[in-house]
Amino acid sequence: MTRAVVLGHGNVGGLLAGLLAASGWETVAVDASPPSGEPAAGAAGHPRVLHADVTAAPPGVREELARADVVCVAVPERTALAALDVLERHTAPHALVVETLSHKARFQAAAEQRLAPRPLLSLNPLFHPSLGWRGNTVTVSGVREDTAAHALLELIDGAGARVHRMSHADHDRCVTSVQAVTHAAVLGFAQALPRLGLSPQDVAACAAPPTRTLLALAARLLTADPETYWDIQDSGAGADAARTALRGSLAHLDETVGAGGEDAFRALFGELRDWFDGHLDGSAEDAAALFRTLLDHGGTDP
Repeated sequence: MTRAVVLGHGNVGGLLAGLLAASGWETVAVDASPPSGEPAAGAAGHPRVLHADVTAAPPGVREELARADVVCVAVPERTALAALDVLERHTAPHALVVETLSHKARFQAAAEQRLAPRPLLSLNPLFHPSLGWRGNTVTVSGVREDTAAHALLELIDGAGARVHRMSHADHDRCVTSVQAVTHAAVLGFAQALPRLGLSPQDVAACAAPPTRTLLALAARLLTADPETYWDIQDSGAGADAARTALRGSLAHLDETVGAGGEDAFRALFGELRDWFDGHLDGSAEDAAALFRTLLDHGGTDP
Protein backbone atom coordinates (compact mmCIF):
# COMPACT_ATOMS: atom_id res chain seq x y z
CA MET A 1 0.00 0.00 0.00
CA THR A 2 1.28 3.48 -0.89
CA ARG A 3 1.81 5.73 2.13
CA ALA A 4 1.19 9.47 1.73
CA VAL A 5 1.60 12.47 4.01
CA VAL A 6 -0.15 15.71 3.06
CA LEU A 7 1.28 18.81 4.72
CA GLY A 8 -1.66 21.17 4.98
CA HIS A 9 -5.29 20.18 5.31
CA GLY A 10 -6.96 23.30 3.97
CA ASN A 11 -8.82 23.46 0.67
CA VAL A 12 -6.14 22.02 -1.63
CA GLY A 13 -4.61 19.71 0.98
CA GLY A 14 -8.03 18.34 1.84
CA LEU A 15 -8.78 17.80 -1.85
CA LEU A 16 -5.58 15.80 -2.38
CA ALA A 17 -5.79 13.89 0.90
CA GLY A 18 -9.38 12.93 0.14
CA LEU A 19 -8.48 11.64 -3.31
CA LEU A 20 -5.54 9.59 -2.03
CA ALA A 21 -7.43 8.10 0.91
CA ALA A 22 -10.47 7.27 -1.22
CA SER A 23 -8.14 5.50 -3.66
CA GLY A 24 -6.84 3.21 -0.94
CA TRP A 25 -3.59 5.00 -0.09
CA GLU A 26 -2.66 5.12 3.59
CA THR A 27 -2.98 8.88 4.03
CA VAL A 28 -2.06 11.21 6.89
CA ALA A 29 -2.78 14.96 6.74
CA VAL A 30 -0.84 17.37 8.96
CA ASP A 31 -2.12 20.85 9.80
CA ALA A 32 -1.77 23.23 12.74
CA SER A 33 -5.48 24.04 12.57
CA PRO A 34 -7.32 21.81 10.10
CA PRO A 35 -11.01 22.46 9.36
CA SER A 36 -13.42 21.24 12.00
CA GLY A 37 -15.62 18.27 11.32
CA GLU A 38 -13.05 15.98 9.71
CA PRO A 39 -13.92 12.27 9.97
CA ALA A 40 -12.65 10.31 12.93
CA ALA A 41 -9.13 8.93 12.66
CA GLY A 42 -9.08 5.68 10.73
CA ALA A 43 -12.48 6.15 9.06
CA ALA A 44 -12.52 4.17 5.82
CA GLY A 45 -11.72 6.23 2.76
CA HIS A 46 -10.63 9.29 4.77
CA PRO A 47 -7.19 10.55 5.81
CA ARG A 48 -5.97 10.48 9.38
CA VAL A 49 -5.41 14.07 10.55
CA LEU A 50 -2.58 15.15 12.86
CA HIS A 51 -2.70 18.57 14.50
CA ALA A 52 0.88 19.87 14.29
CA ASP A 53 3.04 22.65 12.88
CA VAL A 54 4.39 21.31 9.59
CA THR A 55 7.57 23.42 9.91
CA ALA A 56 8.40 22.10 13.40
CA ALA A 57 7.69 18.40 12.77
CA PRO A 58 7.27 16.88 16.23
CA PRO A 59 8.25 13.19 16.61
CA GLY A 60 4.93 11.77 15.40
CA VAL A 61 5.11 13.78 12.18
CA ARG A 62 8.75 12.83 11.64
CA GLU A 63 7.83 9.16 11.87
CA GLU A 64 5.07 9.58 9.31
CA LEU A 65 7.40 11.47 6.95
CA ALA A 66 10.08 8.81 7.24
CA ARG A 67 7.55 6.08 6.27
CA ALA A 68 5.94 8.01 3.41
CA ASP A 69 6.28 7.13 -0.26
CA VAL A 70 4.67 10.45 -1.24
CA VAL A 71 4.73 13.80 0.60
CA CYS A 72 2.40 16.52 -0.66
CA VAL A 73 3.15 20.13 0.30
CA ALA A 74 -0.18 21.96 0.17
CA VAL A 75 0.55 25.08 2.23
CA PRO A 76 1.23 28.76 1.39
CA GLU A 77 4.60 29.53 -0.15
CA ARG A 78 6.29 30.97 2.95
CA THR A 79 5.28 27.87 4.92
CA ALA A 80 6.46 25.56 2.13
CA LEU A 81 9.87 27.26 2.06
CA ALA A 82 10.11 27.04 5.84
CA ALA A 83 9.28 23.31 5.65
CA LEU A 84 12.23 22.51 3.36
CA ASP A 85 14.45 21.74 6.37
CA VAL A 86 11.89 19.23 7.63
CA LEU A 87 11.55 17.62 4.20
CA GLU A 88 15.32 17.40 3.74
CA ARG A 89 15.94 15.84 7.15
CA HIS A 90 12.99 13.51 7.62
CA THR A 91 11.70 12.21 4.28
CA ALA A 92 13.15 9.05 2.76
CA PRO A 93 15.55 9.44 -0.19
CA HIS A 94 13.05 7.70 -2.50
CA ALA A 95 9.98 9.72 -1.41
CA LEU A 96 8.15 11.71 -4.06
CA VAL A 97 7.68 15.35 -2.97
CA VAL A 98 4.65 17.08 -4.51
CA GLU A 99 3.97 20.81 -4.21
CA THR A 100 0.81 22.74 -5.14
CA LEU A 101 2.04 26.34 -5.08
CA SER A 102 0.60 29.12 -7.24
CA HIS A 103 4.16 30.28 -8.03
CA LYS A 104 6.85 27.66 -8.61
CA ALA A 105 10.24 29.33 -9.09
CA ARG A 106 11.36 30.05 -5.52
CA PHE A 107 10.40 26.66 -4.06
CA GLN A 108 11.62 24.64 -7.02
CA ALA A 109 14.98 26.44 -7.17
CA ALA A 110 15.65 25.40 -3.58
CA ALA A 111 14.02 21.96 -3.71
CA GLU A 112 15.80 20.66 -6.82
CA GLN A 113 19.12 20.84 -4.99
CA ARG A 114 18.19 20.35 -1.35
CA LEU A 115 15.80 17.45 -1.88
CA ALA A 116 17.83 15.54 -4.48
CA PRO A 117 17.74 12.65 -5.31
CA ARG A 118 14.04 12.67 -4.42
CA PRO A 119 11.64 12.98 -7.36
CA LEU A 120 9.64 16.22 -7.45
CA LEU A 121 6.18 16.82 -8.87
CA SER A 122 4.56 20.23 -9.22
CA LEU A 123 0.76 20.51 -9.39
CA ASN A 124 -1.55 23.50 -9.52
CA PRO A 125 -5.30 22.78 -9.40
CA LEU A 126 -6.74 25.77 -11.28
CA PHE A 127 -10.11 25.69 -9.49
CA HIS A 128 -11.62 26.06 -6.06
CA PRO A 129 -11.54 22.60 -4.46
CA SER A 130 -15.27 22.75 -3.69
CA LEU A 131 -15.88 22.36 -7.45
CA GLY A 132 -14.20 18.95 -7.52
CA TRP A 133 -11.81 17.48 -10.06
CA ARG A 134 -14.12 16.68 -12.95
CA GLY A 135 -13.70 18.96 -15.94
CA ASN A 136 -11.19 21.23 -14.21
CA THR A 137 -7.53 21.72 -15.15
CA VAL A 138 -4.45 20.75 -13.13
CA THR A 139 -1.06 21.94 -14.39
CA VAL A 140 1.81 19.50 -13.99
CA SER A 141 5.59 19.67 -14.22
CA GLY A 142 8.14 17.31 -12.76
CA VAL A 143 11.78 16.61 -11.97
CA ARG A 144 13.06 13.04 -11.70
CA GLU A 145 9.50 11.68 -11.96
CA ASP A 146 9.01 8.10 -10.75
CA THR A 147 6.31 5.44 -10.65
CA ALA A 148 4.64 7.15 -7.66
CA ALA A 149 4.35 10.37 -9.67
CA HIS A 150 2.76 8.49 -12.56
CA ALA A 151 0.38 6.72 -10.17
CA LEU A 152 -0.71 10.04 -8.64
CA LEU A 153 -1.31 11.57 -12.06
CA GLU A 154 -3.38 8.53 -13.02
CA LEU A 155 -5.56 9.10 -9.95
CA ILE A 156 -6.06 12.75 -10.89
CA ASP A 157 -6.85 11.83 -14.48
CA GLY A 158 -9.21 9.11 -13.28
CA ALA A 159 -11.06 11.68 -11.14
CA GLY A 160 -11.93 13.52 -14.36
CA ALA A 161 -9.44 16.40 -14.23
CA ARG A 162 -7.69 17.73 -17.34
CA VAL A 163 -3.93 17.37 -16.82
CA HIS A 164 -1.91 20.02 -18.65
CA ARG A 165 1.88 19.63 -18.85
CA MET A 166 4.07 22.74 -18.77
CA SER A 167 7.49 23.71 -17.45
CA HIS A 168 7.92 25.58 -14.17
CA ALA A 169 9.02 28.66 -16.12
CA ASP A 170 6.02 28.52 -18.47
CA HIS A 171 3.70 28.00 -15.51
CA ASP A 172 4.98 31.09 -13.75
CA ARG A 173 4.98 33.13 -16.96
CA CYS A 174 1.43 32.18 -17.99
CA VAL A 175 -0.58 30.82 -15.06
CA THR A 176 0.77 33.22 -12.45
CA SER A 177 0.15 36.21 -14.72
CA VAL A 178 -3.34 35.08 -15.71
CA GLN A 179 -4.38 34.37 -12.12
CA ALA A 180 -2.96 37.68 -10.91
CA VAL A 181 -4.66 39.77 -13.59
CA THR A 182 -7.97 37.92 -13.16
CA HIS A 183 -8.15 38.42 -9.41
CA ALA A 184 -6.83 41.99 -9.69
CA ALA A 185 -9.60 42.79 -12.17
CA VAL A 186 -12.25 41.32 -9.87
CA LEU A 187 -10.87 43.15 -6.82
CA GLY A 188 -10.63 46.37 -8.85
CA PHE A 189 -14.29 46.02 -9.87
CA ALA A 190 -15.30 45.45 -6.24
CA GLN A 191 -13.29 48.47 -5.08
CA ALA A 192 -14.79 50.70 -7.78
CA LEU A 193 -18.36 50.29 -6.52
CA PRO A 194 -17.92 51.96 -3.12
CA ARG A 195 -15.64 54.56 -4.74
CA LEU A 196 -18.61 55.44 -6.95
CA GLY A 197 -20.75 55.88 -3.83
CA LEU A 198 -23.05 52.98 -4.74
CA SER A 199 -24.87 50.84 -2.19
CA PRO A 200 -24.79 47.04 -2.47
CA GLN A 201 -28.61 47.02 -2.38
CA ASP A 202 -28.92 49.29 -5.42
CA VAL A 203 -26.17 47.49 -7.35
CA ALA A 204 -27.76 44.08 -6.70
CA ALA A 205 -31.21 45.35 -7.66
CA CYS A 206 -30.01 46.88 -10.93
CA ALA A 207 -27.38 44.33 -11.90
CA ALA A 208 -27.52 42.99 -15.45
CA PRO A 209 -26.14 39.45 -15.93
CA PRO A 210 -22.54 40.61 -16.57
CA THR A 211 -22.59 42.66 -13.37
CA ARG A 212 -24.14 39.79 -11.43
CA THR A 213 -21.34 37.57 -12.71
CA LEU A 214 -18.68 40.00 -11.50
CA LEU A 215 -20.46 40.41 -8.16
CA ALA A 216 -20.54 36.63 -7.80
CA LEU A 217 -16.83 36.37 -8.61
CA ALA A 218 -16.00 39.12 -6.11
CA ALA A 219 -18.10 37.48 -3.40
CA ARG A 220 -16.52 34.10 -4.08
CA LEU A 221 -13.06 35.61 -3.72
CA LEU A 222 -13.89 37.67 -0.63
CA THR A 223 -15.36 34.71 1.26
CA ALA A 224 -12.09 32.74 0.83
CA ASP A 225 -8.85 32.96 2.80
CA PRO A 226 -6.99 36.16 1.77
CA GLU A 227 -3.68 34.31 2.11
CA THR A 228 -4.37 32.36 -1.07
CA TYR A 229 -4.82 35.52 -3.12
CA TRP A 230 -1.93 37.28 -1.40
CA ASP A 231 0.35 34.45 -2.57
CA ILE A 232 -0.85 35.04 -6.14
CA GLN A 233 -0.46 38.83 -6.06
CA ASP A 234 2.90 38.60 -4.24
CA SER A 235 4.35 36.01 -6.61
CA GLY A 236 6.96 38.23 -8.25
CA ALA A 237 7.55 39.72 -11.67
CA GLY A 238 4.65 37.93 -13.40
CA ALA A 239 2.05 39.27 -10.98
CA ASP A 240 3.62 42.75 -11.00
CA ALA A 241 3.52 42.78 -14.81
CA ALA A 242 -0.11 41.60 -14.75
CA ARG A 243 -1.25 44.51 -12.59
CA THR A 244 0.81 46.93 -14.68
CA ALA A 245 -0.84 45.59 -17.85
CA LEU A 246 -4.28 45.96 -16.26
CA ARG A 247 -3.58 49.57 -15.27
CA GLY A 248 -2.28 50.28 -18.77
CA SER A 249 -5.34 48.72 -20.36
CA LEU A 250 -7.71 50.86 -18.30
CA ALA A 251 -5.69 53.96 -19.12
CA HIS A 252 -5.81 53.07 -22.84
CA LEU A 253 -9.57 52.52 -22.65
CA ASP A 254 -9.98 55.89 -20.93
CA GLU A 255 -7.89 57.56 -23.62
CA THR A 256 -9.79 55.77 -26.39
CA VAL A 257 -13.15 56.95 -25.08
CA GLY A 258 -11.98 60.45 -24.20
CA ALA A 259 -9.88 61.29 -27.24
CA GLY A 260 -10.28 58.60 -29.87
CA GLY A 261 -14.03 58.57 -30.31
CA GLU A 262 -16.30 55.81 -31.53
CA ASP A 263 -14.06 54.81 -34.45
CA ALA A 264 -11.13 54.19 -32.10
CA PHE A 265 -13.42 52.24 -29.78
CA ARG A 266 -14.56 50.04 -32.67
CA ALA A 267 -10.93 49.49 -33.65
CA LEU A 268 -10.18 48.36 -30.09
CA PHE A 269 -12.99 45.80 -30.34
CA GLY A 270 -11.48 44.55 -33.59
CA GLU A 271 -8.01 44.15 -32.06
CA LEU A 272 -9.38 42.18 -29.12
CA ARG A 273 -11.52 39.97 -31.35
CA ASP A 274 -8.42 39.15 -33.39
CA TRP A 275 -6.50 38.21 -30.23
CA PHE A 276 -9.08 35.51 -29.38
CA ASP A 277 -7.96 33.73 -32.59
CA GLY A 278 -10.89 31.35 -33.07
CA HIS A 279 -11.83 31.05 -29.39
CA LEU A 280 -14.23 34.00 -29.40
CA ASP A 281 -17.48 32.13 -30.11
CA GLY A 282 -16.74 29.38 -27.58
CA SER A 283 -16.01 31.90 -24.83
CA ALA A 284 -19.15 33.86 -25.71
CA GLU A 285 -21.15 30.63 -25.37
CA ASP A 286 -19.57 30.10 -21.93
CA ALA A 287 -20.82 33.54 -20.92
CA ALA A 288 -24.32 32.79 -22.19
CA ALA A 289 -24.36 29.54 -20.17
CA LEU A 290 -23.24 31.43 -17.04
CA PHE A 291 -25.95 34.02 -17.54
CA ARG A 292 -28.63 31.34 -17.97
CA THR A 293 -27.43 29.68 -14.76
CA LEU A 294 -27.66 32.98 -12.90
CA LEU A 295 -31.17 33.62 -14.16
CA ASP A 296 -32.26 30.07 -13.29
CA HIS A 297 -30.69 30.42 -9.83
CA GLY A 298 -32.61 33.62 -9.15
CA GLY A 299 -30.11 34.97 -6.63
CA THR A 300 -30.80 36.59 -3.28
CA ASP A 301 -33.34 39.30 -2.69
CA PRO A 302 -31.44 42.62 -2.94
